[in-house]
Amino acid sequence: MNKFQAKARTNSLELVVSNIFAARKISASDRQRLRMALCSPHLLSTTEQNQIKQVYEELMAGRISIVK
Repeated sequence: MNKFQAKARTNSLELVVSNIFAARKISASDRQRLRMALCSPHLLSTTEQNQIKQVYEELMAGRISIVK
């Protein structure tokens, strides 16, 4: 993965996470994007790991609802 691809992936993940926090909901497509990031053959940056961790923590605390 080149630097451009890594930056695009990071920006995409940032957008998904910011949308989740803004809506306080996680949609099926949001969940799919997070799964794709987690299952990617490329390592996640510390920032990306922290973003996913924040979403998980908010879900577990009940501050984000799951939309089917």
